Amino acid sequence: MNNKGFTLVELLASVVILAMILAIAIPGINNLSSQIRKKHLENTIKNIEIAASKYAFDTKENIVFVDKLVTEGYMQSDEEDGAIYNEVNNEKLNCYLVKMEKVSDHYNATFQNDKSYIVDGKCDESKLNELGGEVSIQVFNNGEEVEDYNKWLKGSVTLKAISDNLDLNCSDYKCNWTSSSGNYSKGLVLDINNVNSILNARYTFQLTKLSTNDYINRYSSSVNIKIDNENPVIYLEETAQTITDRYVDVAKKRLSIIASDGAGSGINSYYLGLEETGDCNSDDFINNNEFTVTSFNTRYLICVKDNVGNIAKSYIVI
Repeated sequence: MNNKGFTLVELLASVVILAMILAIAIPGINNLSSQIRKKHLENTIKNIEIAASKYAFDTKENIVFVDKLVTEGYMQSDEEDGAIYNEVNNEKLNCYLVKMEKVSDHYNATFQNDKSYIVDGKCDESKLNELGGEVSIQVFNNGEEVEDYNKWLKGSVTLKAISDNLDLNCSDYKCNWTSSSGNYSKGLVLDINNVNSILNARYTFQLTKLSTNDYINRYSSSVNIKIDNENPVIYLEETAQTITDRYVDVAKKRLSIIASDGAGSGINSYYLGLEETGDCNSDDFINNNEFTVTSFNTRYLICVKDNVGNIAKSYIVI
């Protein structure tokens, strides 16, 4: 019986041969895997376009996000969270656009290599404005146009929809305003003049137009509106024990004014004066909320101003 094993040369030769086989096979396997993923992506896009065609036939709309096809039940998602994935790079396709064109009695859909996410991962609805023209919103505060939409406003606010490309006419189009607070209105202009306290809401204007080839164009624009018509609140010692006296010496007291503007524009400045001569319209407001007083058993006027100019006043005896 021959028990002779492999020689070192034979083992090395086997390793070399195996390495050569793997060098030839691995690229082929990787290429096959890549081709499978690309084919899967092609099928996914085809399914998206089929779903979009059905969606357009039912709604007459000519542009849609993939995400809406999922949420409206026109196609199944890959995951429980509603995601549709690109198998090639594992990217979510939910915020890619699909455009549809009516041909005879049906719609042809084309997947667009165009996506738009906003910060929280939702699709940016403003991308739907790109067909035919854009709509924007002008903001007026007490009759004056506002340039900085991020600032807090006081008083009445008017929103007006405008467009450089569309001849806006709500008798021909459907013009709607909605807000994150649940309000709804029609027309090109929206007046927000009944705010008695604090408002922080997102307003959206949407124009819906039925075109001559029988599909729907929708144009929209949104703006966040912050209105503060509420005075700050001053917390007095006898009610909230938030004003404290700290003796520096026998002749002085340190008074800290504690106030809050809640969810409003925020506290801007403070004022302390004698009741007889004090004035909340004074220019002597300061950013510091601590005051040193030397007159005791005296009634003082306290004023607190927020960032839009609302003023609260109260009195305290020190």
